[in-house]
Amino acid sequence: MPRPPNVLAPVLLLRALRIARKHLATVSWTALAILIALHFALGWALMIAVGEERLVEPVVWIYFYATVALTVGFGDFSPQTDAGRLVAAFYLMPGAVALLASMIGKTTAVLADLWQRGLHGKRSYRDMDHHTILVGWNGRESHRIVDLLRHEEQDGGEIVIVDVDLDTNPRPDDARFVKLATLADPTGYARAGVREARRIIIDAATDEQTLAAAMAVRALGGTAHVVAHFDRAESATLLKRHHPEVECTTPVQAELIVRASHDLGASSVAMEMLSVADGPTQYSLVLPLDAGSRRYGDYLAVLRRAHRATLLGYALRDAPLKAILNADDDVGVPAGATLFYLASRRIDPAAMAASLASA
Repeated sequence: MPRPPNVLAPVLLLRALRIARKHLATVSWTALAILIALHFALGWALMIAVGEERLVEPVVWIYFYATVALTVGFGDFSPQTDAGRLVAAFYLMPGAVALLASMIGKTTAVLADLWQRGLHGKRSYRDMDHHTILVGWNGRESHRIVDLLRHEEQDGGEIVIVDVDLDTNPRPDDARFVKLATLADPTGYARAGVREARRIIIDAATDEQTLAAAMAVRALGGTAHVVAHFDRAESATLLKRHHPEVECTTPVQAELIVRASHDLGASSVAMEMLSVADGPTQYSLVLPLDAGSRRYGDYLAVLRRAHRATLLGYALRDAPLKAILNADDDVGVPAGATLFYLASRRIDPAAMAASLASA
């Protein structure tokens, strides 16, 4: 049984809208902008042709077209002639709705593509700065590293995970991801923003991969503090020969076991000093170059009195990785040196400067 005309017309209109939206979704942004401009201009010309004098005033027409396109229709302006109403019903409204739906669809597609590219490590973060890069992913251990970094970060710095084996971002809620072809891939590291990073942590699956990653990262330059973790001390020594500025770490389980066997509770003290989750933790503070030279005992007293912190030692500016612990009180600590201390929270450099000035 054929449908009556009053039912058939809306059905045909909806079908036409679907077809138009399907084809509009495939056009470029430039073509879509041209279509909107043409629809806007032709609608204005048609309204002029049918005698809509009030509606075709420039400001009124822009306002009317926008309300029609957004399907708001406040009702304060509307066609006054039958011909104008037909133009609005069969040209303006269907075309505007189709164009708006196409814009929404294309915008959604772009956002979805950006999210998918980020999830699969295909985006670039060259413009990011002062962020942390974690090279290598080792499951639970790497999750713990990210958790500790998040707890430690006070400025909300970004974290970028870099790996060759992962297919998707393991921490999509709080970290970015860059997938590499190899851990020696300079292009991939450039996408991760190595040159502008604040710190780079390399913890690959093998010492060979860690060494290759460290060499590639340093070859790109930048001022980031690079920390590389090795299973064997020999691998760390090899890297230090080429890049002495890289801080290398190795497992200390054997040392902890022996120390705990001789000194009850030694292992818990060592773990407490490294933990950033709660309790006192080991921090560092670089003295400004205009601080002058002071006695080690002076810093010991100021830290304890003003900040309830315990000074552990210091490192000279030209040898930042060689800590001098438990020095004599009369030893001079020059400007630019790094102080290592134990405290419940990190001391602000400005607060430290004020404490020294009033000492």
